[in-house]
Amino acid sequence: MLNKHAIWFPGQGSQRVGMGKTLSERHPVVKATMEEANEALGMRLDSLMYEGPITELTRTDNAQPAILALGVAMYRVYSREWGYLPAMAAGHSLGEITALTCAGAITFPDALRLVRRRGELMQGAAAAGIGSMAAVNGPSPDVVAKVCLEISAGCTDGSRIVVVSNMNSERQTVISGHKEAVHEASERLSAHGAAVIPLQVSAPFHSPLMAPAAAQFAEVLTRVSFGEMDFPVVSSLTGLPFGNTAEIPGMLARGLTDPVNWPAVLTFQKSIGVAAAVELGPGNVLKRLAPSDALRVFAFDDKEDEAHLVAASRQTDAYSIDLLNRCLAIATCVRNRNWNKGEYEQGVVSPYRGVQQLVDRLRETGEQVAEAHVRQALAMLESVFRTKGTSAEEQERRYARLQGEFGLRGLPGVSPADRPYAGSLV
Repeated sequence: MLNKHAIWFPGQGSQRVGMGKTLSERHPVVKATMEEANEALGMRLDSLMYEGPITELTRTDNAQPAILALGVAMYRVYSREWGYLPAMAAGHSLGEITALTCAGAITFPDALRLVRRRGELMQGAAAAGIGSMAAVNGPSPDVVAKVCLEISAGCTDGSRIVVVSNMNSERQTVISGHKEAVHEASERLSAHGAAVIPLQVSAPFHSPLMAPAAAQFAEVLTRVSFGEMDFPVVSSLTGLPFGNTAEIPGMLARGLTDPVNWPAVLTFQKSIGVAAAVELGPGNVLKRLAPSDALRVFAFDDKEDEAHLVAASRQTDAYSIDLLNRCLAIATCVRNRNWNKGEYEQGVVSPYRGVQQLVDRLRETGEQVAEAHVRQALAMLESVFRTKGTSAEEQERRYARLQGEFGLRGLPGVSPADRPYAGSLV
């Protein structure tokens, strides 16, 4: 199996005619996912994805549900057919909603309708025609931000705003704002050696000019029910995991006005020892943004990468290292209700660190996962549940899902007396 890894979901712009067509012919779960999307939206989304025309597919209100649907379909192949489990997930802009959907925080039908409305609001902003965007290659994000600040600060009535909207890498930044301000920033940056490429959009996404659309989207989000996450999802605005579901609506609304900070996501991923990622969605734009010397990234939409993922998924042990990683992921995303620092250190931080070190050692040595290792991970999970104050119902649901996902007859080391439900697992 692929070792501890993240899953990434791309944003708008990765769509293309034909996306997902071959996949739906090869995998019944993909075909079923697309039929579910058609029903949720009341339209033939699959026909638009497979046949176009590109002018309709590129419309923001069509592109967003199409990209999300394919990301979810690929995740279902990745998890259900290949048996993979991520240590964390993240998405670029729109992709963050796909990540939350796959983690279980948003139902698939709700997510489709949500991004459809998000796209309509963004399309409405584009219709106003007041803004533009440009990609800046070369200078660091700090240098680009300084130029933008100088231009915006020079206009006191707020009619010439330009800001950094996407920090994609240390060498690629996107700017957004009023057309004149974006043009001026582009000229200044070009004069200093930057390669500036105007983007074919007519709205200033991820800028303060999207505030009216963000306010309307915030209202839409109040009507969505958010569930608990099955694994951590890292925000592309902050580079930190969502702490709980209450944070989701505010962060998603901010996503229309605040800049995407993809390097912050990669920094967090590195900090928890994740050195690989699988990109789920059309194309491989996030793979191309990754630093090649620090991360190994596989794109599902790349035939060679897909073949590697399939082959690796067949290399299974009696106990997979992914079971240990799954326990770590659950420990991370379970809500904390205990603010006693000493108890938290002893009951959460210390046992978590022990299992993390165990996983790192197993990965480095290639040693097979043994029952003793699984017992240690489950003991850690029990300690985390107890310390964080996790309800009996949630514990039962988490343990049952572990059994189901890994096809285990039992989970060793979890005594019936300590579990919130009856019955031996061994």
